[in-house]
Amino acid sequence: MNVEELAKSLVKITTRLPENEAEQIRDYIYATRVKTLGLVCTKETENSTKGIIGGAPLLPPFFKWPDDRYNQPMIFLAQFDLAALPEVRERAPKDGLITIFRSEAAATLNSKDRKGFSVSYIKESDRKSAVRTAHPDNLQLEPYTFEAGLTWTISNNASELKSSLHMPFDLQKEVDDWIRAFNALSKCPAQLFGSNVADFRQLQETCAFAFNGISYNSARAADTHFSHLLSDADDWVLLARIDEKMLFGTTHPVSETLVLIRQEDLQERLFERAWTIVRAALN
Repeated sequence: MNVEELAKSLVKITTRLPENEAEQIRDYIYATRVKTLGLVCTKETENSTKGIIGGAPLLPPFFKWPDDRYNQPMIFLAQFDLAALPEVRERAPKDGLITIFRSEAAATLNSKDRKGFSVSYIKESDRKSAVRTAHPDNLQLEPYTFEAGLTWTISNNASELKSSLHMPFDLQKEVDDWIRAFNALSKCPAQLFGSNVADFRQLQETCAFAFNGISYNSARAADTHFSHLLSDADDWVLLARIDEKMLFGTTHPVSETLVLIRQEDLQERLFERAWTIVRAALN
């Protein structure tokens, strides 16, 4: 669907409801929309001014390349130059380099294992001394540069809205389909921020549990003993999503890598406290 078709489709859905309920749907769409930075990637032909996915990162001389659970150098995945990218979140840093690494074995490690990934923040003051730095064993993913564009995504967790409106099943499905179609307009091989991610609520809960050293599962999520962690999950926002399979090919072992961070850590530039979820590819 294009934008015009989406608008017509929403009108068609809401005309089947009383005006007060139709207004609730429109309010939900407005209230849950999240500013998103879509990244359109191309294979690198020259150094990017905005960042890079794959290839080699810019690192200052004092930076220690991170090792994983098995004492192997992690793979560099992506680096984003906040000073060169459009502002997305008002209280997020506006300069510096976010640098993301992951273990080759990250998809097989427990989600609570911090040795499966590393997220670092390189201050703007250290940029002058930073140089392109190769992997210690010369292992690297194919490099991509990207152009960035601002858009919006909508939360696809509309269960409470649908239950409160007592919508018939077929209309609930139409609302779900509309949200998916809206979010698909901004789906890119990579993004910063947003909410157009499959099972996003579960990702938030997984990070809240893992951050506290606890493995996540549905039984624990239903246990009132962990209710405080479910509340904490609301504070986790998407920092970055990288569709590795789309970028690096159908035989690539990882489907996508997602980085989430607590809002207060984002504001304080504590990117080392971010959490990474690596989804294995289902070949």
